[in-house]
Amino acid sequence: MTPEHRSVREIADLICDIWAKLLDTDVSPTDDFFQIGGDSLLVVEVLIEARKHGLEMKTAAVFKHPTPAGLARFLTDAHEPVPATAPQAPAALFASADDIWSTHRSTWEPDAPRCLFPLVPEGAGEPLFIVHWGNDAGFVWDATSAWGSGRPVYGFEAPGYRGAVRPVSTIDAMADRYLVELLEQQPVGPYHLAGHCHGAVVAFELAQRLRARGEEVRLLAMVKPSALERFVSYGWGLDEITRYRLESLATQFGLKGDESLQEVFSRVRQEDWYDDRLGPEDLPRLQVQWSALALALHHYEPRPYDGPVLLVQDNKDREDTERNWLSVLPNAETLWLDYGVDLPLPILRDAGVAALMAEKLTP
Repeated sequence: MTPEHRSVREIADLICDIWAKLLDTDVSPTDDFFQIGGDSLLVVEVLIEARKHGLEMKTAAVFKHPTPAGLARFLTDAHEPVPATAPQAPAALFASADDIWSTHRSTWEPDAPRCLFPLVPEGAGEPLFIVHWGNDAGFVWDATSAWGSGRPVYGFEAPGYRGAVRPVSTIDAMADRYLVELLEQQPVGPYHLAGHCHGAVVAFELAQRLRARGEEVRLLAMVKPSALERFVSYGWGLDEITRYRLESLATQFGLKGDESLQEVFSRVRQEDWYDDRLGPEDLPRLQVQWSALALALHHYEPRPYDGPVLLVQDNKDREDTERNWLSVLPNAETLWLDYGVDLPLPILRDAGVAALMAEKLTP
């Protein structure tokens, strides 16, 4: 039955049922989705479940109408105008995958920007290689500067973060790309690797490749790795994920749709996104790059790894991490922390994590 053949109450009750299932709590028609445990990632799950019941909507509808009653009223009036103040990303922020792939070069070209950058070029012993969270190696080091223990430290930035370069859209391709520069910097082991969020997943794949070459990986530290739970519909491609990303940005930064790229860049820079080596013109490419990383994680399945692993994770992600990671890491040492946040920064800066890293890196 389509929305126009259902009453507002019927649709509101259906939305209550969907939210109750996703949030594992009782939901009333006047409950605010974001005040009862919902977040921008779960909005995608709302859309997926709603479509199973014949309700077609965009993520912006949930942000604008965050109660079941309000969303039901909106869905029963397809012609309801969206107020000009509703969150909306400027059209100039969107670049399609076709745009990027037709105008940007491959990261494998000889003169493409490097992915590996020195963070601490001098030191004693083998280097520590840190794989980025998000994109920027410098930002990684700001958060993890206590980890080095006197060793040289290098950080990886994602292909396409700088310059007109296409992103890569699989974890395997990213690990292959990084392995080339890692071996140039350190041809033989033992190796010390660390990563966080999706960077922990890439570090894991780097370790797999190094051990397949017969090399020793003495440290593989996975700090708040992606729990590998479904992020979006498996049928979504880069353009769909990018549109979802822009709707989330519009809500987070209060965009109205008439801002210039310079205005948007100024707002995100206030939150320490990106750095001064980038400019407003880079924003559309960077959103597609973010989408490529999300797509890569979404379709990734880890293989068993019996080497030593230090896994640091927030207790709120314990169940997912045990199911998707510890099942393939028989020799993992685990440290569970109670931060209860999605972003990894508090854990990266945790004094206990820094001390444990220093212990692992001290000969």
